[in-house]
Amino acid sequence: MANDYNHPNRSRSLQRAKRRKTNIILNSLIVIVILLIVIVACTIFLGGGKNDNKNTAPANTTHTQDKTKNTSKNEKDNQNNGNNDNSTGTVNDNNDQSGNATDDNQSDNSSTNENGDTSLNNSDVVANEGNDGNVKKTYVNPNWKPVGTSQTGGHQYSSDSNSTDWKEKEKALSYATGIPTDQITIWYMSRSGSDSSVIGTITSKKNKKAYRVYLEWVDGQGWKPSKVEELEHNDRQ
Repeated sequence: MANDYNHPNRSRSLQRAKRRKTNIILNSLIVIVILLIVIVACTIFLGGGKNDNKNTAPANTTHTQDKTKNTSKNEKDNQNNGNNDNSTGTVNDNNDQSGNATDDNQSDNSSTNENGDTSLNNSDVVANEGNDGNVKKTYVNPNWKPVGTSQTGGHQYSSDSNSTDWKEKEKALSYATGIPTDQITIWYMSRSGSDSSVIGTITSKKNKKAYRVYLEWVDGQGWKPSKVEELEHNDRQ
């Protein structure tokens, strides 16, 4: 009877011992797995951060190099555009020279004063005192030339401010006085005895100076200034 009783107890003890050993092994394996996971995770995070830094530096360098190349390219393009603009300006000057008078003639025959308008105090201009009470000075330039014309089939005199003839007279007024056409106020423009002779009274929008300008028509070449009078005051206002 005693042996039968001890046998079941011994079996249970053996089973409990096996369970403990199995649990210890399992727990140990779990701990090992956790440690491995922690080690791998640290390796990934720490090692990945270093790799990111290494990869970032070349990327920034490449971006800087590209930016430098683009800047250099833009500078070259701008330089080429500047050269093209100069070339265009040269062509325009040549085209102007094919006419009877050019804007260069205007520049050659006048100089800029402190008020922004182009004065008549040029070495080619002959200035005399006025011959009446309202004329301050009289200017004559032997080098004045006709301003050119686009009129064909002969001269067509016109008092219409939108006509070709009127625009060419405006150009001649600007040429004679050196005042840009968009800075001129025309107070009077009329024939002086014939269709080929004109007198115009103008003022400068900048300095309000008044001038009386005499123009003569040259067949096939356009209007040519013959005399400019600087007035004491605008007698057409």
